[in-house]
Amino acid sequence: MKARSKPRIDRSSKRDRMLEAVARTLNSGGISRTSLSNIAQGLGVSRTALYYYFRDQQDLAFQSYQRSCAIMAQQLDEVRQRDGGAMAVIDAFIDGVLGQDQPELASLSEVAFLHPDQQDEIQRRYDAIREDVAAILQGGTERGELRPCAVNVVAHTILGVLSWIPTAQRWEANDAVDRQVMAQAAKAVLRCGIAGDRRLPAQYHPLQLSSNDVPSAQLFDPKVLAEAKQNALLASASWLFNLKGVDATSLDEVAERMGVTKRVIYHNVGDKEALLIACYRRSFTIYEELSERMTAYAGPRIAALCAAMHAHSAAHLREDVAPLSPLIGLSDLPSTVMDEIRAAVFRLRDSYAQACSDGMREGSVRAMQHEAFIAIFPSLYQWLPKWLHLLGADDRNAAPQELAELMRVGLLPV
Repeated sequence: MKARSKPRIDRSSKRDRMLEAVARTLNSGGISRTSLSNIAQGLGVSRTALYYYFRDQQDLAFQSYQRSCAIMAQQLDEVRQRDGGAMAVIDAFIDGVLGQDQPELASLSEVAFLHPDQQDEIQRRYDAIREDVAAILQGGTERGELRPCAVNVVAHTILGVLSWIPTAQRWEANDAVDRQVMAQAAKAVLRCGIAGDRRLPAQYHPLQLSSNDVPSAQLFDPKVLAEAKQNALLASASWLFNLKGVDATSLDEVAERMGVTKRVIYHNVGDKEALLIACYRRSFTIYEELSERMTAYAGPRIAALCAAMHAHSAAHLREDVAPLSPLIGLSDLPSTVMDEIRAAVFRLRDSYAQACSDGMREGSVRAMQHEAFIAIFPSLYQWLPKWLHLLGADDRNAAPQELAELMRVGLLPV
């Protein structure tokens, strides 16, 4: 009997499966976990087999980011042909990218790890999608379907939501909130916000952010000066980590940005892992301080939540504050540090859950599944440092107020 010939392998389909595995690994462990050996082991194939499709680790990430941009662009092209207005198009775009049957996209969080020409291509593709989303928003405002807004800021935010959700669902605090529930919560916020009565005007005063400036009366206090220098170092490192990702940021770059030697960083903080841990501890101190100020805010809870959103957005725009965003790859940190971060995350979740519950009771916040809202809350501002260079001065200045207003009333006309 003649032996059956082996079926032909659809290399395009096999490559797509590989890239989806790469996306999942990037979203959970970051570039450091995304080696050819790790991907090959996860797929049950030899490393040699992967070399048919990918040259090296950077090519793995590059092709995965290309795939993410291609899927978003394709989904946007498809939904733009539909009737129903700008908001319906945005809803369909989010459903198309985050739908239950859709492949997981790689969050564009470590583009700076790529070669310069690869970075340029991913940024060009991303910005083309952002321009298309901004055009949809602009058309919607001109036709009266959407309220007037800073369209570039909102376009980035929509893409930020799509990038945040695949990574956020892996946080332990979000275990009970799956991708679909987060996507529905994001659409609801973008559509009508969280205010109980959207017709009421926005009335809140922004929360004050701490500064690295040393009061003149303490200029010669060694302890105060040392703390200020330490905070400035951690802010500078956090800004670079937010902008480029941890793996793409070297201690040499941090030292150069601070105008010091690498030895100074080792002396004051330690190696790169110690620096990252110190940045995380500092960032959660900032997050918890803002949470405490939100809780103590005198006024309706919708005003307190708007003030918190404004403060978080402003903090991520300021290089002297720059709290480190909760990045992928946290599982590589020591278990004791992870326990600290986990405890802080749960305290923050409980604080915002209380604000939402109190707001719903008083009527300033609409009835909603607040767990899902809290899970997507950071997506509204976490994109800011990474794509800040694509925003003009007017949009940078408008971003904190626009994001607070987006959270409050969404995009539909009030």
